[in-house]
Amino acid sequence: MKNNISHQHKLQFEEMKKSLATLGPKEGNFIQVELLFYEAITVAREYGDDENENQLLAALKQLQANQYQQTKAMFKKSSQREVAIRRFINVLKSILAAGAKDAYFHSQLS
Repeated sequence: MKNNISHQHKLQFEEMKKSLATLGPKEGNFIQVELLFYEAITVAREYGDDENENQLLAALKQLQANQYQQTKAMFKKSSQREVAIRRFINVLKSILAAGAKDAYFHSQLS
């Protein structure tokens, strides 16, 4: 596994964060949010497929298992789904911010 995220990927994470902020939690934009999420997973896999060694991938997989699955639940009101989408976006942005700062890789070196 590589020890640091490349400069290109850091910039890509920053652009993803900006896109997520622009898109917002509206149901109509959720497909684009999902595409950014899967793009982040693809980038994370470039640093290894083992979640025990790749903390960035592990964080994204945990997000997928928790908040992402909640966005797929059936809701009576669209506002309820938008709350779940907002939570998902907020956690994804924090993971991307930490990834852009190499936080997942430097913590392993300690």
